[in-house]
Amino acid sequence: MKRKIVSVWEVNQYVSRLIEEDYMLNDIWIQGEISNCKYHQSGHVYFTIKDPKASINAVMFERDVRRLTFRLEEGMKIYARVRITIYEKTGAYQAYVQDVEKQGKGLLYERFERLKAQLMQEGLFDDTYKKSIPTFPKHVGVITSLTGAAVKDIMQVAKRRNPSIPLTIYPTHVQGELAVPEIVAAIRLANEEKRVDVIILGRGGGSIEDLWAFNEEAVARAIFESKIPIVSAVGHEIDFTISDFVSDKRAATPSAAAEMVVPSKSELLELLGSYERSLKKRMEERTKAARNQLTYLLSRPVYAKKDTFYKVRMQEVEDYCNQLRGAYKDHLTKSERRYELAIHKLDQLSPLNTLKRGYSLAMKDNQLVKSVADISEGDELSITVTDGTFMAKVCEKENSNGKKSRKKL
Repeated sequence: MKRKIVSVWEVNQYVSRLIEEDYMLNDIWIQGEISNCKYHQSGHVYFTIKDPKASINAVMFERDVRRLTFRLEEGMKIYARVRITIYEKTGAYQAYVQDVEKQGKGLLYERFERLKAQLMQEGLFDDTYKKSIPTFPKHVGVITSLTGAAVKDIMQVAKRRNPSIPLTIYPTHVQGELAVPEIVAAIRLANEEKRVDVIILGRGGGSIEDLWAFNEEAVARAIFESKIPIVSAVGHEIDFTISDFVSDKRAATPSAAAEMVVPSKSELLELLGSYERSLKKRMEERTKAARNQLTYLLSRPVYAKKDTFYKVRMQEVEDYCNQLRGAYKDHLTKSERRYELAIHKLDQLSPLNTLKRGYSLAMKDNQLVKSVADISEGDELSITVTDGTFMAKVCEKENSNGKKSRKKL
């Protein structure tokens, strides 16, 4: 039988193709513990994933390392999403790691992402609903555990910055079964009392399980419904919870929240001092400018010869008054002349002048008799002459053609 002779390289290539064509080995999650972890200067991370019975070499390239939110460390228990390959040069197979989760985080992380997406879609994270943190609060509320380090840090920072601002502590559990209902109740109590102007909600760092109360929907909705602005200060700077997204402001730590909320007394005094100095300087500048303006005005010729200036102006006023009086007098004279002329014209048209010339007016029933046809024999007429009125009775009338008519009396 003829022997088939191949090179080691060919064998490794063949095995490599077999592994690459296996769909399950191309995308699989494995669990284990990190050992021999080394960060290379290139940014790649080389380590071993092991369990009590076996181990596998692993490498995570720099582009995938950059997406991690934590640092891989010796002894860390993880879930790793890997692609199994063979290094053809040595024939050793290894895992190319694409993603890593700490053990115990996977299911909680999925719940976190689902609730986060839901609340974001409902608008609970929108900036339009976020309330402003008061610059100078009169009273600060703190919702946290009485036995944790967070409350001590907050009180220490608040006392250092401004001991005159009172703190009201609403004690709650911050992990475990009692945490969620107590946190919700504390938020509602603070809103009912209306004692504080702003609330710090927080606790110290811990695992995702320790911080989970701040990822619950009930807490998120209580924060959103609060009329008092809330600053979330949960865990350390790298920790993010649902409370951070729905709160009006997020602080990296409880101490940072106190620094943010409680104004520094020394800084306020320095600010007031700067305002005082600025105001004093501006007043001095304005006083100096007004003094210079006054000096300038007093040096003007018009002020130096003020008596002459006022005499000239008063003479001008007197001239204007004389002109006004003359114009008024001329206007009055012309008006009187027009009035007298009108009276004369009316007098000329008056029927009384006609009567003075020997004419008279005959009236019948208070109507002026203008024609012979207006009267009849026997009518009584009122005759007006220049010096009075008398009554007459028509005995006869004669029209313009000489025809007479007579009525026997």
